[in-house]
Amino acid sequence: LPAFVCFDGFILSHTYEPVDMISQEDADKYLPKFTPKERLDAADPISFGMYATPEYYLEFRYETDKALKDAKAVIRAAGAEFGKMFGRDYSAMVEGYQLEDAETVIVAMGSICGTVKDTIDDLRAEGKKVGLLKIRVFRPFPSEDVAKALKGAKHVAVLDKNISLGAKGAAALEVKDALYGSGIPVYDYILGLGGRDVQKKDIREVVTLAGMGKGDQFIGLRREVL
Repeated sequence: LPAFVCFDGFILSHTYEPVDMISQEDADKYLPKFTPKERLDAADPISFGMYATPEYYLEFRYETDKALKDAKAVIRAAGAEFGKMFGRDYSAMVEGYQLEDAETVIVAMGSICGTVKDTIDDLRAEGKKVGLLKIRVFRPFPSEDVAKALKGAKHVAVLDKNISLGAKGAAALEVKDALYGSGIPVYDYILGLGGRDVQKKDIREVVTLAGMGKGDQFIGLRREVL
C-alpha cells in the first residue's frame, strides 16, 4: 500500500550522524521476502501508468485513494511489530513532546523537530508552556490523531518547509482542516526553504508571533535583498 512518511532532504542528505542499525539477519526476520509483483524484463515488456479513458479513470482514482487510507492500519500494525522485535515502536502517526499543559503547540515534520525540541526545553525553563506535535506520516494524513493531540491548545503554530504558492504550506492546510470548527487558531509559518538553516531564534520568533495572533508569515527572510 502507498504511504508518505515525513523525510526531508538537504539537512538529512548533506549531514551525517551515528545511526543504530539492526543486523541484516534481524531485518530479514522482520521483512517479508522481496518478491515484486512486476519486474522490468526486456523479453516480456509491460507498461506502467497507462492512460485510462473516462469510463475507468474515476474508479482507478477511487481505489488508489482507498488504498492510501487503508494504509493507516498497515502502518500501525507494522510499527507495533517492529517495536516488539527491536524495542522501538513506530506505530504512532504523530508524536507529542511536552503537550500535556502546552498552550502554544508547534506542529512540524522531519529534521526540524530536533531544533524545535531544544527550543521548547529552553522556553519551558523560562516558564513558557510550549509543546510540539510531530507529524510522522503525512499521507494518509492523520486528521483524527492531530485533532485529539491539539484539543487543549490555545494557539497552533505550523512550521512549513514548503509552500503552495498563492496559498499556504501543505501541513498548515491539513491542520486547519483537522481542527475545523474547534475554534483553535492555526497559524502558518514558511521557513527553511531551499535548505536554509532554521535556528532556535526562528522558533522563538514563531512562538512570540503565535501568542500575538500573527501568523501566515515567512520566517528568516533576508529583507535587504527583496
